[in-house]
Amino acid sequence: MKQKKHPQYFSTEPRYVEKREGYIRHTRGMYANAGMAARYSLALELYKEYSAYMSDSALVWLERAATIARRLGDGAGENRCRVLKAYLCSSTGMYTDAVDMLASVRKEKLSGAGLLDYYMSCSHLYGELAYYTKVDELRKKYLAMSRLYSDTLIAIAPADNDYRLLALEKRAYGEGDYAKALSYNDRRMRLAAKGSHSMAIVAFYRYLDYKMLGDNERWNYWLAVSALNDVRNAVMDQGALWELANAMYIKGDLRRSYRYINFASDCAARFGTRLRYLQITPVIANVDKMWQMRGRRENAWLKTVIAVSAGFLVIVLSLLFYLMRQRRRLTQTKSELSRKNEQLLTLNSEMKQTLTDLDTANRHLVAAGDRLNEAVANLDESNRVKEKYIGLFLRQCSSYIDRMDSMRVDTLSMLKAKRYADLLQTVKNHNFRDRERDELLEIFDSTFIGLFPTFVDEFNMLLRPDCRIVPDDMSRLTTGIRIFALIRLGIDDSSKIAEFLHFSVNTIYNYRAKIKNGAAVSRDEFEDYVRAIGLPTD
Repeated sequence: MKQKKHPQYFSTEPRYVEKREGYIRHTRGMYANAGMAARYSLALELYKEYSAYMSDSALVWLERAATIARRLGDGAGENRCRVLKAYLCSSTGMYTDAVDMLASVRKEKLSGAGLLDYYMSCSHLYGELAYYTKVDELRKKYLAMSRLYSDTLIAIAPADNDYRLLALEKRAYGEGDYAKALSYNDRRMRLAAKGSHSMAIVAFYRYLDYKMLGDNERWNYWLAVSALNDVRNAVMDQGALWELANAMYIKGDLRRSYRYINFASDCAARFGTRLRYLQITPVIANVDKMWQMRGRRENAWLKTVIAVSAGFLVIVLSLLFYLMRQRRRLTQTKSELSRKNEQLLTLNSEMKQTLTDLDTANRHLVAAGDRLNEAVANLDESNRVKEKYIGLFLRQCSSYIDRMDSMRVDTLSMLKAKRYADLLQTVKNHNFRDRERDELLEIFDSTFIGLFPTFVDEFNMLLRPDCRIVPDDMSRLTTGIRIFALIRLGIDDSSKIAEFLHFSVNTIYNYRAKIKNGAAVSRDEFEDYVRAIGLPTD
């Protein structure tokens, strides 16, 4: 049978508690308006509602039921209440009270369900005493007494009675015959109503059977089923959930373990018994210890992130300072070139005026001047491209500084608020890097197309028709065209191109080789043709 994965979270909403409280209020209203005979049954019903919800209230209603039975002269009912009270006491760790209560029971007054309750209570009490005693001699004595009462219960109970099947399942479990124990559990499963507290109890024993059989998938599933039924029935005497918390702790899932154990602890406080606190305390201590260790690791990681961020900020500031110096140098160079160009134009004019009679020489000088103008135009074009991309890079650096400062402010805010989990999630998130890379490529594409609006068309003219590349969006470049756009700008080192585009060098090499294989011109001269795109022609 294929099992479902158990749910990862349990609802902490109060709707399940409100549902139980509503039923209790309704039953108490009926009790207040009922006659004496009906009150006995209603008091037992309220005991059943409180037995796994509030132990003190369950004892109170059992006492009221016993008082009513005594007034009605119902000896069987009064003694059955004592039996149920003994069972409740043994379930909550009040073993002395349970022994005294069972000693006061007049067994000859019991019959039917009351007698089954009696033997079940006795077997349960001495089983609990055997489990918790540290004295080996007493353990053997209590186990023998528990076995004796269990044998009697099995002998007198109907074949499909849940008490009898539970006793047989526990006996097979104790003898190590877990497959047999599971067969009895199958029969109990058919008797339990789906979604009931009884189903939660049966599912818990099923978890124990599968765990001993080593079937991890099934025991995880049935433990979760038991815990879910407890939660949905507002059961405060939690057993399955703190077992599940312990399993999550062993698995290393501290977040869920911490949530489950806190829920179980709150339930134990409402139920009002020290026994569950004693059982839950070791798990709480272990989970708390692991949380402290995780906190120390996260603090160390946070310090590392802050140090790396500070180092990155220093690098960015250094690059910005270097780029500003380079820009000043380029500005000075451009001014010097412009001044020299003016001098050359002036000299050329003077030469024309002086050598007007030398037509042949003048024509040579005019041609030389034209070539010089062409060189100057090409230089202006180069300067224009460089100035455009330097401005682009400076804007990006300024943007990165602003974002780093914003990240610093957010990091400081999270540290002050001790939101370490949020900070860790922010640092681990790769969306920032991807978004920044996409934005940089988008700005690069739009800037390059603005400088060379005919580049894509002229680039495709260098390729065979079947190898031409047509972008889906004419405002964006494809990766292949973007690589040759960088080559047009003078960046032809594959490692530098790979670094800019965040690809491996091998990927860049493959792109270049694949596109050049489709060239309509000489493959060896293809990149020279690309570098000439956008340059003035004669």
